[in-house]
Formats: sequence, structure tokens, C-alpha cells
Amino acid sequence: MQIRRGRLSRFLLPGLLALGAPLVLAQTAASPATTDSALAGLTPSAARGETLAGSCAGCHGPNGRAPALKGDPAPQIRTALLAFRAGTRPNGTMQNIASRLSDQDIVDIAAFYSGDSTPASAPAAAPATAPVTPPPATTPPVTPPPTTGATTPGETLYQVGAAARGVIACAVCHGETGGGAEDVGVPAITGRTAASVLAQLRAYKAGPVTGIPYPDAMHIALTPMTDADLTAVAAYVATLK
Repeated sequence: MQIRRGRLSRFLLPGLLALGAPLVLAQTAASPATTDSALAGLTPSAARGETLAGSCAGCHGPNGRAPALKGDPAPQIRTALLAFRAGTRPNGTMQNIASRLSDQDIVDIAAFYSGDSTPASAPAAAPATAPVTPPPATTPPVTPPPTTGATTPGETLYQVGAAARGVIACAVCHGETGGGAEDVGVPAITGRTAASVLAQLRAYKAGPVTGIPYPDAMHIALTPMTDADLTAVAAYVATLK
């Protein structure tokens, strides 16, 4: 989706992780965190991360079959591991490895590979007494979203995915509201028409593997989806403003 962050980890990012050897972990994994912001407050230890990632070099080293991770942004690595751990990004090997990683393990491994020991940032809190500015008189009234709790197929695929079919939720990368994650190369997808979104989704699905991370990630994500899925998702994305 040339389409423009959120509830699950924001992912399908450059360099699809595919470790082949099990990690030797120093602790038992905790419950899966769903977002990178859930790791806020943990202090990264690159030294501990280096120990945890000792067996990763077989795949992720300079001569390995998987992309070399050294120098990749820490948020990108954390969200990738979170998605594998939550089972929202398909790869049997990586899901098995990530399922045994605790939040601290993920933070430390990302610190080692990225060289960045800055803790993950929590979302900025809204001002407690933020003033409300009324819209101009000429602004048409905004129609509130339905409150019936009804969920469309497109919304379900976008927000949750379809794990049984290997469909990854779009929100993993693009966010619940379509805001994207520009700092790691995931564009915002708001303000698009359903027709333009559908055309782009079809193009990504039908396109060849190029070796370029973003289109290849989209191709992989869309491969298990039917044309009806793409049409439903496009219709939902068109509602994201």
C-alpha cells in the first residue's frame, strides 16, 4: 500500500527478519506486547542484546541468508520482533524464536543491532485542559462514526487481519488510523479514494519481487488476500481521514 501507525506492532518493514538458529535466552518470555510504545520505560542494554543475539549471525550476519540487521533503526527491529511474537507476521522460524522473547529481550536485541540505547518513547499525553476551538461557521458539520459496533470486513482485515489465512493486519504497519510511521519508511494512507487504494493494492500484489524492501513487503502481505479482500480493505481505508 503506497498507502500512509497503531494497535499492533508497526511492521512489514525493511529487512524481513528470518533467523534460522534458536536464541539462547537468559530469561523466560513475558506476555506479548502489542505495540512498540508498550516497551516505553525499559532501559536497553546493548551488551545484553549482543549476548542474546549471539546465534543470530548465522542468518543475519554479512554472509547469512537473511538481511544483515546491523545499523537498522531500533524501532524497526522492536516492532518486527513484536509482530513475530504476536503471530501477526508469518514466518515459522521467527515466530518460534520471538515467542520466547520477553519485552526486555526485544529492547536489548534492538539496542545491540541498531547501536541505539535510547528507550522507546511512549505516546505524548494530550494536555489535560486543551482548549476546544469551534470550527468556522462555513465548515460543514462532521458526521460522527456509527456507534452500533458494526464492523465491516474491510475494517476487520485492516485492524485485525485473518491469521487463519496468513493475512497480516494493515494496522501492524500503517497504524489503526492510517497515520503510518514515516520515521521507519511506512507512509500514511489517509485521504485516499477507494478506487486509488484498490488500484495500488492490486499492483503491489501482482508485481514481481524487486529486492526493494517496501514493495516486497507489500507483495508478501497481499499475497494471501483475495480480490474481494482488497476491495473491502480499500473501501475501509477510504474512510480514514
